[in-house]
Amino acid sequence: MDSKERQKLDRMFNPRGMAVFGSVGREGSFANRMIFTQKTYGYEGRLYPISPKGGETGGLKVYKSIKEVDGPVDLASVSVPARFVPQVLQDCLEFGVPGAQIQTSGFAETGETEGIELQKEITRIAENGLRLVGPNCFGIHSPRGGITLLPGAELTTKPGPVAMISQSGGGAINFCHEAQSAGLGLSKVISFGNGCDLGAAELVRYLTDDPETKYLAAYIEGVEDGREFLESLKKFTEKKSAVIWKAGLTPLGDRATRSHTGSLGGTEKIWRAVLEQSGAVAVQGLDELIDTLMALKYLKNEGRKIALSGGGGAIGVFSSDLAHNLELEIPIFSPETQRRLKDRFPTPGNSVLNPLDTGTPGLPLTLLGPMLEEIMTREPIDVLVVIMLLHAVTRSFQASPEGGDHDPLASPAYLENLLEIVSELKKQNGKDVVLTFENRVTWSDNVDVEAVSRKMRHKFQAAQIPVFPSVERALRGISNAYRANLRNRVI
Repeated sequence: MDSKERQKLDRMFNPRGMAVFGSVGREGSFANRMIFTQKTYGYEGRLYPISPKGGETGGLKVYKSIKEVDGPVDLASVSVPARFVPQVLQDCLEFGVPGAQIQTSGFAETGETEGIELQKEITRIAENGLRLVGPNCFGIHSPRGGITLLPGAELTTKPGPVAMISQSGGGAINFCHEAQSAGLGLSKVISFGNGCDLGAAELVRYLTDDPETKYLAAYIEGVEDGREFLESLKKFTEKKSAVIWKAGLTPLGDRATRSHTGSLGGTEKIWRAVLEQSGAVAVQGLDELIDTLMALKYLKNEGRKIALSGGGGAIGVFSSDLAHNLELEIPIFSPETQRRLKDRFPTPGNSVLNPLDTGTPGLPLTLLGPMLEEIMTREPIDVLVVIMLLHAVTRSFQASPEGGDHDPLASPAYLENLLEIVSELKKQNGKDVVLTFENRVTWSDNVDVEAVSRKMRHKFQAAQIPVFPSVERALRGISNAYRANLRNRVI
């Protein structure tokens, strides 16, 4: 991407002024909600509502035309009926606006001649110098620029290292919410819909040289030029990591893709080969996308040797099977480590081979802490995965069967103290630690367990220790991150 085009996109992501076209005065309309969303999010630039009716909305003057605007406009948000979009874009081009995001649908995704021709017309306008995001999209989220997607008013304004491009507006906002919960931090998110001008390949090229972006997530339904997209991904993964969720790989999915964004989905075999060659990791679904990015962001060791600790033999067996299938290693602890673990925890029936089976799901930290220290200090592992069954440590042990004193495990400080222990071990040994907060008791009178999970997840992740909702998701994320790092080293 040349410097002139990059400067245009830079202005779009950091606009001094935003013009909003549509029914700006009608409560609940896309244009009205866009204005409200930017104000709520804290956008510090100037907002210019534009509608032929004029007047006022939300304390802002409504301009009848962009020609009346008295300040710079770096981004236009267009939510007018499809047949009026070309004229709005032509006006923006003549005013000197570098780019526009088009929320309006009714273009090529309809499969109808009128919509297809309209999309061709706005593409021709873009060729004269106006860059377009969309149509049929939610737009741009740029924390540093102070702007957000249409429903993104509650998202954090703090930027981070993860970028996302998405052909689905709903997929983009869902990703934003999940990423914030996972502590990932976002640099830029682009819901680009039909992608008639700025498509996946060019957005990837822009993000390759974006200093804020270290990781790329993508939801792709189809691309116009597969070779161009592959080349852009190859360039990206020479420096950074990319995780791609490719939808529309089945006959039914391909049919849905055509009606959603008008894209051609392609076959699974072709797409997996393309992503393999590019150095990106292919995933299926939002959960796997988030889990992989978490592992990439939080884990600093790029190896695949795992130690597991948890209560219950079945957890260990299941985890071992899963790790094997995901090409992770669970090496047997050395005889000396096994002996020292047995000395600390001699209860019959517990396994100290790896996984470490602690028997009870909520072992007192006076026992668990030293055992984790033995593993972290003595064993040549890359990642320690500690499995916590939340209901057990927050509810099941709250009182003795006789109704007497509270069990010490039920103390609110249990997970706080565990955080201190594993944080110190991580610091001392340079090895990564992962927690899983599993809770299979989801009754309505157990919502407090979920509250504990969310609060403590935030605290662990603030200490750079990722927390996954299950061991399966943790191991899949670790495996995907390992493969991403391995491919990038090869490339």
